[in-house]
Amino acid sequence: MASSESARVSQTGDWSERLRSAAAKLASDPSHANAHEAYHAGLEAPATVDGFVSLNCAILRNVTVEPWLPEVYGALLQRGIKASFLLGDYAVYERYASTPSDLGTPPPDCFLVYLDAGILAGDARHDPPEDMADALLGRITAIVDCLVERTSASVVVTNLAADPHPVHSVHGDQDPGGWPHLRRTVNAGLTAALSAEPRVSILDMDRIVGEYGTSRACDTRMYMTAASPFAVDFLPHLGRAFAATVAAAVLPPKKCVVVDCDNTLWGGILGEDGPKGVAIGTDYPGSAYREFQLFLAGLGRRGFLLALNSKNNESDVLSFMEDCPQMVLRPGDFAAHRINWEDKAANLAELARELNLGLDSMIFIDDSPFECERVKSALPEVQVEQFPANPLDIPRYVSEVRGVERLGVGEDDLARAESIRANASRERLRRQTPDLDSFLRSLSIRLTIARQDRTAVRRISELCQRTNQFNLTTIRHGVGDIERLMDEGVVYTMSMRDRFSDYGTVGVAIVETGSGDRWEIDSFMLSCRAFGRGVEAELLHALLEDAGAAGVRSVGARYVATGKNGMTRNFFPDNGFSVTERLDGATRFEIRVGAAAASRSDGIREVRRVGFSQ
Repeated sequence: MASSESARVSQTGDWSERLRSAAAKLASDPSHANAHEAYHAGLEAPATVDGFVSLNCAILRNVTVEPWLPEVYGALLQRGIKASFLLGDYAVYERYASTPSDLGTPPPDCFLVYLDAGILAGDARHDPPEDMADALLGRITAIVDCLVERTSASVVVTNLAADPHPVHSVHGDQDPGGWPHLRRTVNAGLTAALSAEPRVSILDMDRIVGEYGTSRACDTRMYMTAASPFAVDFLPHLGRAFAATVAAAVLPPKKCVVVDCDNTLWGGILGEDGPKGVAIGTDYPGSAYREFQLFLAGLGRRGFLLALNSKNNESDVLSFMEDCPQMVLRPGDFAAHRINWEDKAANLAELARELNLGLDSMIFIDDSPFECERVKSALPEVQVEQFPANPLDIPRYVSEVRGVERLGVGEDDLARAESIRANASRERLRRQTPDLDSFLRSLSIRLTIARQDRTAVRRISELCQRTNQFNLTTIRHGVGDIERLMDEGVVYTMSMRDRFSDYGTVGVAIVETGSGDRWEIDSFMLSCRAFGRGVEAELLHALLEDAGAAGVRSVGARYVATGKNGMTRNFFPDNGFSVTERLDGATRFEIRVGAAAASRSDGIREVRRVGFSQ
């Protein structure tokens, strides 16, 4: 394509449609020809294309990787990632790790460190020295550590797959000093050494090649003549595995898996076959559906939300799930459900609203081609994965579901999922109560307001950095700033819990006390998790009472307007403050300590204060 034509396509936005079309074509027909077509389209495309995440990927390698690039590119494109590649010189690792700029510009967003076991070990694998495993492990981890230290990129490092032409020894796998055993020792060491680093992920080439079959995956002729280890037919498998790992590192994680029931959670149709006629259990075909339920249960333990979307009678489904001893999942394992005879796309939109999630964070799984196409058409943001019709295909399907890869699961992931589940429960309770006051009383809200809690410094800084909507000044204080402000002023934190969950720290007020009888509120913020509960007035009330106890006569405050905090513009006036000045988008307020403030919510069960003078 001529450069003028490329410019025209870029300007009109046709590149987005062209790449989407290439990705869709490759998804329906994963042929080498379609992978090459997608790759060459990407080479012509501009660096940035609407709807795709741009990724500059550097590959450090000791084999010929050029034949892989179309398949890797196509697999990434199907996940919404438009890649460009920087290739390091053959068998050069340490130089690029210490000086990444030698790879060129722009700097890589991601590194693939590919390690061919046979070439890495060389002739020594035929008669390995005792320290060979330690030496190889030390070299690999040093390369990765250097990349982490000197770049901000994600790093994907492969472990050591079996050699295309294996080394034979007299004792075979019984020899603890033989190369097969040492290779596995290196792989175990890599997992132990690198699993705690959040920017590093291991691409398990040992498993990937083994699943495909080493003899089928490898091409001995090409390996020996061109240092190109893999057969052409294996490359799509390699591309998909790499894309899955990279997607987990660079894309926002999916949060909710929404599943059908009939012929998905179990075999058969509950309404027609009855509870005793559907297939679920340890015997085939029920064992295949049980495998899927075990997969979903594992996702739930890793911080994913589960939801149901089924055309069925709600009471029939819930009672069956509760009473059937062969079921792995119970109604309580699902954060929300829509079991009715309504349009499934409309149900999905309602589930997203109930769980307060974006549609693009949801995965929908259904066995019906009609329902899958309906959701794709109505809600293109939702990732749709059609469930296999043949139960024998379920185990393979489970291993290839996109969007559920996570490099690690931290406490924040689990807490976030639990918070969303609790919010869904609150929303159901809200719909059942006649008015807001009744709803708030039914929550049994308990607050703890702490003064100068130095154990919360990091969380306070996080709220300063992330809170936008209920943030009166949006000053982004770091950890050091918070520690200084505690030394020079007063910092209040407010944590909250109700009958459903513990929210943790949700509110912060930072006050400059100065040296006189006037205090100034530097920052006042509330996490979005606590909106609509009336708790912000309690934090302000505690601050003002503390000021009075310290002999302060007045407290000043500011509201600095941003594009996101308009909801707080009347917070200080509504709580008894008077306007003293308006200037350049900022409004100054003041209140005489002891003046009446707005009425506080009677829906709060308990307020406890910690660190205040009695």
